[in-house]
Amino acid sequence: MKLRAFLPLTLIYFCLQNHSYSQRKFKRFNYVDGISISPKIGLGSITGELGDIFSLKPTFGINIDNGITEKVNLGIELTGGKLVGSENSPYFSRFQCEYFQVKAQTSWNISRYFSTKNFEYKVYGGVGMIWFHTDVYDLKTNNFLRTTADGTTRHTALFQPAGNGIGEQGIYYTRELIIPFGILLKYDFNDKFGLIYDMGYNWISNDKLDGTTPYNLGNPNIIGGKNSYSDTANDGWLNISVGIQYKINSKSSENQRGV
Repeated sequence: MKLRAFLPLTLIYFCLQNHSYSQRKFKRFNYVDGISISPKIGLGSITGELGDIFSLKPTFGINIDNGITEKVNLGIELTGGKLVGSENSPYFSRFQCEYFQVKAQTSWNISRYFSTKNFEYKVYGGVGMIWFHTDVYDLKTNNFLRTTADGTTRHTALFQPAGNGIGEQGIYYTRELIIPFGILLKYDFNDKFGLIYDMGYNWISNDKLDGTTPYNLGNPNIIGGKNSYSDTANDGWLNISVGIQYKINSKSSENQRGV
């Protein structure tokens, strides 16, 4: 009798344990980020012939983001500011650059694979455009040396101090393609507000950002040589920023078992 009474109790116990395990394994809700807006402020530095990672200037930006799946978000970001840098041998010159850029990016929320309360980490990449104007000066005398465009002599792709140039007259900003990528960390204060930390790099499709290029001034089809400024190609700039994210809305859907 005792054995027959014990068997049903044992069966009930194992059924309850299996139900509890199944509940833990089954995720009831899918959470998808809604629309959010994030004003940001940071520091930027250029990687180029005249670049110096410690020559930092403030950057300002705003990001609009929207989740399309539980782990993938799409966003657009506008950033602007100034960049500076200098180099002694062999250039003996310094530059100053004003710019703004627009980028569209996709981010992958790695933290959604784990149980991380209030804390998220993402990797992102995208494509965009940068508009910039750069002037270069002699490091010792401070005399003007060259520019990307002066607004009256047309676009000077080879950084001539003056001349006919190419393109339409009045061009002040040079426009180039960028490939941004980086990592983003976020800590949620509550359901609406969070603190974000963004460290990204913006690769530029040419070597004009610091006004110092490897393309030969005598023959633009040749890289390097005695009439060029350097022997390296393609600039980029690093941006480290912090900001406050405000979630306008969020989305969640309930998983249905057995469907």
